[in-house]
Amino acid sequence: MPTMILVCVTLLNLMDALYPCSGTARIVEIAWLLMNDIDVEKANNVYQTKRHIYLDMCDPDFKSVFQGTVKLPPGGAALAKTHFPQHLMQEHTKRDTKIIVGMRNPKDNLLSLYHFYNMNEVFGNFSGSFSDFFTLIKEKRMLYGDIFEHNVGWWSIRDRPNTMYVFYEDLTEDPGKEVRRMAEFLGKETSDEDITKIVEWTTFGNMSQTKSTNYEELKKGIKFQGGPYMRKGTVGDWKNQFNEEQCDYIDEQYKQSCVPLGLKFRFEL
Repeated sequence: MPTMILVCVTLLNLMDALYPCSGTARIVEIAWLLMNDIDVEKANNVYQTKRHIYLDMCDPDFKSVFQGTVKLPPGGAALAKTHFPQHLMQEHTKRDTKIIVGMRNPKDNLLSLYHFYNMNEVFGNFSGSFSDFFTLIKEKRMLYGDIFEHNVGWWSIRDRPNTMYVFYEDLTEDPGKEVRRMAEFLGKETSDEDITKIVEWTTFGNMSQTKSTNYEELKKGIKFQGGPYMRKGTVGDWKNQFNEEQCDYIDEQYKQSCVPLGLKFRFEL
């Protein structure tokens, strides 16, 4: 990973930061609804891609995204997401921008990313077995860097004001609780009916079948081939793919990098 700082002139109200395939679309959708009066009708009619900024794909002038196809609001923006590591986003972490950091257990996260790599030419035309992909993991040749370094980097700002963490497993097990936490973090008052409405709209099943949230409109542009953009969304699917050696490697990396810092994941529910 090159040493650089991403300088973005766009001021943000909220930034969602996650490693790829760790629940990005769901967290972005929940955040957007909370920030927009739970306007499910608009969420259904407007692609999620046009309701937030994807900082990683900003054009050099930071006034548009995807080579000018999506214009950014002048002077600032309400909601953005990034997959970049924390050390590249210090222009935002030094501000009072609210940041929601999403995390997923590394085994499920990497398995999901494997399928994403196999179907997405933008990620390097990878075509191979999970064993081949695991070699890239061990050699730290992932597009967004090593997953443990990424998570530890974002965990390092846990004492920063205006920062919260949402774990994929918690969101899967008790979405209502996590939505309430996000609402409180964003300073939004919500009723039980509001929470239910958000939870129902942002289930993995609903989002994967809804045109405005399943990212199917991007598949042609990013040369995405094969299965759906949103695949399974389950917890514990890694047990159907990882062999003993692969499990041992991830377990050891986890114990060395995350556990000493108090960063703990649940690998099954």
